[in-house]
Amino acid sequence: MTKHWKAIILRRFEELDTKNEILTIFDEKDKIIDFSNCIEQHQKQKFEDEAYIRTYLVLKLIKELGYRCEVIELEKKYSIGRPSRKEARLDILVKTKKGHPFMLLECKTPDSFIKEKDDAIENQLFAIAKQEIKGNIKPKYLVLYTIEIENGEILDRAIVIDFEQFPTYEDWKEAGEPSLDEIPADYGIAKKYTYANIEKPDPISGLKPLRKDYTLTDFEKLRVDLHNKLWAGGEADYNDIFYHLIKIMLVKIYDELFTPRGEIYSFQIFYKDDKPETPAELAKRLEDKYKIALKDLLNYDEEKIKEIPLIERDKFTYEKLFYAVEKLQEISLTENVHSKEEDVLGLFFESILQNEFKQSKGQYFTHKNIVRFLIYALELDKLAIYKLNQTYPHFPYIIDPAAGSGTFLIEAMKIITKEVLKNKDKLKLTRALEEKIKDLEDPNRKHHWAEDYIYGIEPNTRLGLAAKLNMILHGDGNMNIFIEDGLMPFKINGKAFYTRKWKGKDVGLLAESEETNIYPKPINGRFDVVMSNPPFSIKIEAMRSYRHIRDTFVFYDKKNSENLFVERWFQLLAPKGRLGVVLPESVFDTKENLYIRNFLYKYFKIKAIISLPKEAFEPYTSTKVSLLIAERKTDEEVKAWEDKWREYANEYNKLRNSKLIKFFIENDKILDSFRKLLDNHNIEIDYSKVLVHDLLDDNLKNEIEAKIPQKNKNKFKDLVEEIESFKNKYKLDELDTEENKEILKRFLKQFYPQEQEFKSFKELLEYVYDDVLEIATLDYPQIEGQNDYCNSWWVFGEVSKHFNYPIFYAEVENIGYKRTKRGEQDKDIPVKDENENIIAFKNDLFKVKAEKVKRTYWVNKGSKVVQEEKEEIIKTDIIIDTENPETVLDYLRKADIWSENPNFNLRCKKK
Repeated sequence: MTKHWKAIILRRFEELDTKNEILTIFDEKDKIIDFSNCIEQHQKQKFEDEAYIRTYLVLKLIKELGYRCEVIELEKKYSIGRPSRKEARLDILVKTKKGHPFMLLECKTPDSFIKEKDDAIENQLFAIAKQEIKGNIKPKYLVLYTIEIENGEILDRAIVIDFEQFPTYEDWKEAGEPSLDEIPADYGIAKKYTYANIEKPDPISGLKPLRKDYTLTDFEKLRVDLHNKLWAGGEADYNDIFYHLIKIMLVKIYDELFTPRGEIYSFQIFYKDDKPETPAELAKRLEDKYKIALKDLLNYDEEKIKEIPLIERDKFTYEKLFYAVEKLQEISLTENVHSKEEDVLGLFFESILQNEFKQSKGQYFTHKNIVRFLIYALELDKLAIYKLNQTYPHFPYIIDPAAGSGTFLIEAMKIITKEVLKNKDKLKLTRALEEKIKDLEDPNRKHHWAEDYIYGIEPNTRLGLAAKLNMILHGDGNMNIFIEDGLMPFKINGKAFYTRKWKGKDVGLLAESEETNIYPKPINGRFDVVMSNPPFSIKIEAMRSYRHIRDTFVFYDKKNSENLFVERWFQLLAPKGRLGVVLPESVFDTKENLYIRNFLYKYFKIKAIISLPKEAFEPYTSTKVSLLIAERKTDEEVKAWEDKWREYANEYNKLRNSKLIKFFIENDKILDSFRKLLDNHNIEIDYSKVLVHDLLDDNLKNEIEAKIPQKNKNKFKDLVEEIESFKNKYKLDELDTEENKEILKRFLKQFYPQEQEFKSFKELLEYVYDDVLEIATLDYPQIEGQNDYCNSWWVFGEVSKHFNYPIFYAEVENIGYKRTKRGEQDKDIPVKDENENIIAFKNDLFKVKAEKVKRTYWVNKGSKVVQEEKEEIIKTDIIIDTENPETVLDYLRKADIWSENPNFNLRCKKK
């Protein structure tokens, strides 16, 4: 609303009443207002902001709408309320020609219209209207009125209620607050606006553009109103209601985006013969529009569209749809004039997501503290500047193949936009780049770049749709959100799977795939950044991708779904691409996951591992997780790793095939057979004897022969012969050579007992027996080109010496929050200045600026929704201090992990 609305309204007074026939005095200096004697004034007019609106409406009623001044009363007094009575005054009463009440009007200033709406309608209009009922005579309309200023012109903003249809406030609320928009002229019928894709109201056709001036406070009131109506009754699951609301919003957004200029929007309630269409008629119309939206925005085929109707009657009523459309129809969800100050539309949807979606064990979001930390740990702020300064300037290509509601993508989009604008002085402004910067500086297009650079995949229809809406309401980027399984092949039968059509062609980065000689499956290899929190330990058999999994992944036969995502991340990233993900700590330390750690070391440079406390995702899961930050290697780096791996795998196998190591392996097979035989016949086993040479003396031999049945004596005889053969083949004195000792040292590496003295070579063999057998265990045959069986621990130890580099590691205790089933607790620590003012907040991950603001909230109090204004200290931008580091992010950025020469000369402060 313009600050100069009073000046505009004063000029309008002069235009409407040039000879002062109606408004005889309007003196701002002496604060006097008076009207012609033909208007009945029940008291002296108060000079206040609301008086400007009331005076304008009086003139409009008489000069434009055709009501005689004699039928108008101002400030009529009533006694309302029970049991205690109180005085109330009505701004304007319009009577019929016979003197009966026709219309009751209450005026508000533009700033107080939404704030005081409920109270004014219930406790003034409806309460007073009851006093005007005389038998069958009662008012026809109740009107709450204010104005808007658009391009210097005054526009009406009114809630017109048909009192004959809704005789009580409760009736009106129960029906979903249906209202009309146009004050009736000359005792006519009030009408609803018809909204169209036009820039300004058309008085001839009666069409009106969508409102683009909703403030964050207005949107919060809208959210509370939607909550109170849609979630009331408890007839459906909480998230079923949420899902229906986002489907309705999808139709609304599609209608805004694709309705041609000058044409009427479909997303509104139409009237015929001054009566609204029924909820069922509205549902049928919007269902058709919804199907088109699914096809055009989500690339759904006909079969899939049939599976997800707009309204599921057992979960959401047509009446609730009617209410939602009534509330949303006048508002633009794609443009807003306040976007320059704050991301109003995006924050509106985030508020819906935060308040109306109930997280559970199966569906929960990554906290923004973790997301924002990863974005700055990946240095996307610097990466964006670097990419934009290239010969062909572009933003980083970013993807989350398990996107959920889009938190990683939304935060990356917002932070990159903010940081690029903040660091414009670091850009080399070529003509091509200047065009991109112009978009960033346009509040309604500042995130438009994301449409080409931000990608997400999410199999859950509800969350995927939420991600799409999230991106749209934050300013675009929705076209590359795919509601699909994130592990599907890039191509099926030669056709791109993740794609959208443009002029009949498959477009988008995910439509591309290629073969490579460093990895045996097709890759995409186009993205600069992958950020994700994949689902842990889900049933792969239940996924759509399961029947394609053998052709898509090397580790198709492994049970851990998160490790398939590790492969997918590699497949997506371009060489030197950056990875920032959440993984269970079991990936980093269990034997079961050894294969995926080897994969990570082969194809990535590990930059950092941040261990988070177990409450990071509580109460939804207590799985302990870490953040993995890594860089995809170039093809040449992978080949160098392969060469070294092959070299040391050959050396390992040469050692393993030596006579000495074969002695241990064959000895263990005989030892195992011997112990099983004794165990089967309840003969005491001497476990201290591990060498075959010591197993069988004459006494034990006689005992065994006496106890085993005749049918097993041949087996024992064969075993005895095998023992004797082994002892002849491997004579201990012949094995006792310096060469074999060197083989043993090389094979055991750090496990060779360097400092210990042994009485004999035999004693040495007994001491190292278990270690030799463990290292002789073979694994890691999975990847083509590396098919030699070997012990990956042994080979990795040697290879890593040639590719030695530092890895940043931190263990975090305070992540700034703790979530419980009762809600979220803020665990950030306030940082104060010398005057005890809070200037920042910090946790172990990062520090953020603190800013004092006034915020307006709408809260339910009893049966009413009331506005509360609070002064709060909010958290704003992340602070990075590499000069005096305190947090993990400070130290990580100081380490400069993405440079060719990272700085790991760090001294951390003790807590």
